[in-house]
Amino acid sequence: MEAELVALATAGATALVQQMATDGWAGARERMTRFLARRGAASPESIESDLETAQGELTAARREDDEETAERLQAEWRNRLRRALRADPAAAGELSALLAELGDGTDDPVGQAPGPRIGTAFGGEVRARSAVQAGEIGSLTQHLHFHGSPDAYGPDGLAGPVGAAGRGGPASGGATAGRAELAGRTGLAGAVAVLEHQLPLEEEPFENRDTEREAVLRTLEERQRSSPPARPLTVVFSGVSGIGKTALAVRLAHELKPRFRTRYVDLDEWRTAGSLDLAAVLKHLLSRLGVAESWIPAEYRRLVRLYEERTQGARLALVLDNAWSADEITTLLPVSAESVVLIAARERLPALEARGALGLALGPLSHEHGMELLRRITAPVRPDEPDRSLTRLARVCDGFPVALRAAGTLLYERPGRRAERLAADLAAQLEQRGLPVVEAVWNATYGGLAAPAARLYRLLPDHPGYDITPEAAAALIGTDVDEAADALDDLTAAGLLSPSPSPPRGPGRSVLRGLLRAHAARCAAGHGDPAESREGLLRLLVWYRRQAERADRAIAEGRLRRAEPVPEQPYGADVPFDSYVPFESRTSGPTAEASGAAARRWLDTERKALYGFVRIAVELGEDDHAWALCEALWKHYEDQHNHDDAIRAFELGRDAALRCERPDALIRMRCQLAQALWKTGRAHEADQETEHAVRSAESVEAGTVLHASALEFRGKFLAWRGEPDRAVEYFERSRAIHRARGNAYGVLLLGFLLGRSLRAAGRPAEAEPEMVATCRLAREQRHDRMAARATAELGRVHRAAGDVDRAVTVLGEALVLEARRGSTYDEAALHEELADLAEERDDRATAREHRTRARELRQSAGVAAAPDA
Repeated sequence: MEAELVALATAGATALVQQMATDGWAGARERMTRFLARRGAASPESIESDLETAQGELTAARREDDEETAERLQAEWRNRLRRALRADPAAAGELSALLAELGDGTDDPVGQAPGPRIGTAFGGEVRARSAVQAGEIGSLTQHLHFHGSPDAYGPDGLAGPVGAAGRGGPASGGATAGRAELAGRTGLAGAVAVLEHQLPLEEEPFENRDTEREAVLRTLEERQRSSPPARPLTVVFSGVSGIGKTALAVRLAHELKPRFRTRYVDLDEWRTAGSLDLAAVLKHLLSRLGVAESWIPAEYRRLVRLYEERTQGARLALVLDNAWSADEITTLLPVSAESVVLIAARERLPALEARGALGLALGPLSHEHGMELLRRITAPVRPDEPDRSLTRLARVCDGFPVALRAAGTLLYERPGRRAERLAADLAAQLEQRGLPVVEAVWNATYGGLAAPAARLYRLLPDHPGYDITPEAAAALIGTDVDEAADALDDLTAAGLLSPSPSPPRGPGRSVLRGLLRAHAARCAAGHGDPAESREGLLRLLVWYRRQAERADRAIAEGRLRRAEPVPEQPYGADVPFDSYVPFESRTSGPTAEASGAAARRWLDTERKALYGFVRIAVELGEDDHAWALCEALWKHYEDQHNHDDAIRAFELGRDAALRCERPDALIRMRCQLAQALWKTGRAHEADQETEHAVRSAESVEAGTVLHASALEFRGKFLAWRGEPDRAVEYFERSRAIHRARGNAYGVLLLGFLLGRSLRAAGRPAEAEPEMVATCRLAREQRHDRMAARATAELGRVHRAAGDVDRAVTVLGEALVLEARRGSTYDEAALHEELADLAEERDDRATAREHRTRARELRQSAGVAAAPDA
C-alpha cells in the first residue's frame, strides 16, 4: 500500500503545481486546503497561506524560466501529501476524487504538456494512473515510470496481461503483443493457474528482447516433446551491468506463471564479503516452498537433501539473480525436468552451458527500440515531444537500457527541461570529460536533490545491509523518520533508489545496488567528507545495536547479558517488531510469544547489516559496541546456525573485548565463539576457547552466573566431542552455582543437560532421578517446552535401562505435551521413536499407526521425508 500512497502523492503534487498556473487556481486552492486541514496537517489559514506563497514563487519562477523552483515546489507538496496519506491512508479515496475533479474541470496550463489524470479506483484500492513502479536492470536497480491503464494490473497488484494487447497496451511496440502468441505456441495459454507466486514487479515499460524470449520458450516447447533428464531447463542471461538481464528473467517468470509456481532469489542478499551463504539460501527457498520453519534443518547436508526432495518433479520457475559462478548455482537447481531456472549472471557460466544450460548474451537495444523506450517513459508528461528531440538523446545513450531509462526518468521528473538541452549536456560530458552517459545522467539527477536526500545518497554505500528502512535511514542521516522517509521518496522519485525486490523482507524497504551504489560512493568522495561518513555510520551502528538488544530481550528476557543496553536515541525510531509478524499469524493482542517471533524475524531480516556492523564497529575503533552487538546476536545464531557469519563476528567481538580490558565480556565472547567453532568441526580451537573461558571465570567471576555459563559451555563442548563422562562434571559444577544463587531456570536447564549426558555415558540408573527431578521443576516453572523435552528424555532413559514398557508410556506422555505445544516436528519425531519401539515389540499395527501419523505431520509441514532421512 505504501507504494500506491507515494504514487498518489506524487501525482497529486504534480496536478497541484499545474493548477497554480490556471484560472481554476482559487477553487483548487480551497479544495486542497480543506483536504489537508481535515488531516490535521495545519490550520486552514496556514495551509492557504502556504499555497498562496507557493503560487507566487511559481509565477515568478516561470517568468525567469526557473525550472528548479517548480521542481522544488512539487517535491515539497508531494511530501506534505505523502505525510497526510501516511497518517490517514483512508484519505487516498478523497484525494483521488479531488484530483479527478481538478483534472476534468480545468484546462491545461498554456505551453505545458497535459498533466496526469488521476482518480481511478479498482481492485479495492485507489491507484494513480501515472504510477511509480520499480524494476531491476542487471546488477542495478533503476526507478521506472509506468504509464498505463489501471486495467493493466491483475487483482493481486502485480502487472498481468489483459486482452490481446498485453500489459503494455497498444504502445508496446509489438513486444508484449507477441507474448500471447508465443505462449499459445508453447502451451502456456489456458493452463491451470498456480496461486503461489513470489516475484518482484515486472519492469515497465519493457522494450524488445523478443529474440531471447522466443529462444527460451522454443527450448521449453522442445523439451516438452522429448524425455529430458531430471534436470531443469537452465537459462543464463549474461551481459554488462545494466543491460537488462534481471528485467528479462523476471518478465519471463511472470509469463510462465500460468504453468509454474514462481520464486525469485537475489543471491546478493545472502552474500557477505563476496561469499554466498548457500545454507541460508536453501533455508530461504525451503521456507518459500512451503516447509514450516520448525522443520527446516540446520545441517547443510540435510538442507540439500530436503531441497532435493522438495523439488523432485516440481513445476517451478526459479529466478536466481546476481549469480557469480556456476558452483553457487548447482546446488540450487531443482531436481526436476519440469522446472525452469532463469539466471542473471555477471558473466557467462560456461560450466553450466557445458551441462546443457542455454546461454544468452544480451546486447544493446537498436536505435529504434531505444527511441521507443524513451517515448514510452516520457509520453505522459511530453506527449507531443517531436522525434528529433529524442533522437540525439537516444544516440548518446547508444542502446544502453540503463542509460535510456535514467535519461527518460530525468526528462519525466523535469518536464520543463528541453530534451535537446539534456542531450547536448550529456554529449558534452561524454566528449569533454569522458564520462559514460549514465554517469552524466546520474550526476545531473544528484545535483537536483534536496540536501537531506543528497546526504542520504552519499551515506548509503557505507551501509552494510541489503536494503534500508525509513527508521534506519533516519539514524543514518540523524533526523526523524518523516524526514528520512521524504529523503527516501525523493531518491526513489529521482530513479536512484527503488523498493526492495525481495517481497518476504516486508514493505517500506529500499535498495541501492550495483552501479548506483558505486556512483553514490563517488558522490560521497567528491561532495561529502570523512567526518560526515563516520558520524552517520556511528549513529546507525548505535541504532542497530539498540534494536538488536531490544529483539534479544523480546526473545529471552532473563538470559545472561553483560553489556549495558543502549538508551533510546534522539534520532530515528525504534523498530515496531510486530510489523515483522506475518498478517495471518497475528493475534488480537500482543503476547510474549508473538513478540519473540517478530523479533526473531527482524533479526534474520537484518542479519547482513547486523553482522556487518560488528566489523564496522571495529574499524571505527568502537570496541565496546563490537562485542556488545555480538552478545545481542547470540539468539539469532542459535536459531539460524549461520556458523561462518558467527565465527567472523565473534572472533572480532572476542578481540574487541580483550582490547577493552573487559574480562567478563571476553568470557562471553569465547563461549559464543567456541560453539560456532565446534559446530563446524573445529574442535581444537573450541577446546582452547572453552578452557580459557573457564579459567578466566574461575579467576575473576568465581561463583557468578557467568562462571556457571562458562562451565556449561565447556560441558556442552565435551558432550559434543563424545566425552559425556567429563561433561557431567562441568554440568554438576554449573548447576551447583545456579542452585546457590537461587537461579531456578539455571537449575532446570543444567539438570536436563546432566541427565542427558549421564544417559549418553551409559549410566541410566543415575540419569533417571535427574530427569524425574527435571520434569518436576519444568512443571513447577510452567516451562512447557522443557517439560516436553525432559519427559521425552526420561522415556529414552527408561529405554536405555531396558524398560521398554515404561519407555513407551513416558514417550506417549511427551507426545501429548508436544502436541499441546503445537511442535509438529518434535511430535513427528516421537511418533517415529514410538514406531521403532512398537516394532521391537513386534506390534506392527501400532508401528504403522505411528508412522502414518508422522507422515501426515510431515506432509502438513511441507516435508516429504522422515526427520532423519
